[in-house]
Amino acid sequence: MSSPKLIALSGSLRKASYTTALLRTLAANAPAGVEIEVAEVADIPVYNQDLDVEPYPEGVARLRAQVQAADGVLIGSPEYNYAMPGSTKNLLDWLSRPYGKAALAGKPALIITTSPASTGGVRAQSQIRGTLAAIGAHPLGGAEVVVPFIDKKTTDGVFTDEGTLSFIEAQVKRLVDEIEVRKT
Repeated sequence: MSSPKLIALSGSLRKASYTTALLRTLAANAPAGVEIEVAEVADIPVYNQDLDVEPYPEGVARLRAQVQAADGVLIGSPEYNYAMPGSTKNLLDWLSRPYGKAALAGKPALIITTSPASTGGVRAQSQIRGTLAAIGAHPLGGAEVVVPFIDKKTTDGVFTDEGTLSFIEAQVKRLVDEIEVRKT
């Protein structure tokens, strides 16, 4: 098995984001031989087709290159008002272009949604899955990763719920297995 590289995208721009803390905790605890890089996305502008021309905005060019270089993608997103937030949709919109050469096209992806509520972002999960399918990405099937009460599971910027972390790490391993199957 080669050493897969995963890029983690957070749909939360808040400095003390629980979702980003979860992704950073996953990166720090990546399975042996797996690299997880958490992308910086705060400088990605709102999608505007007028800006989607060469030279691309610096943050967009960097993000597209990171996603293209990765073997797979972790998409972490909170749920706002029963939906994926605009920041998550904005990232997906930038990564769905240019048509026919989208950075996300063909990429295996694990969706992780979070919420301080008991639903864990299940509605956002569904919306992200649909958007990824439209782009031509390959969202991982099987158990969905939804994290309820995330505000109670994060301390000082670190995700601390061992049971949930263990479950998510197993899903990351499933993503790695999917990447390996697609390489053959």
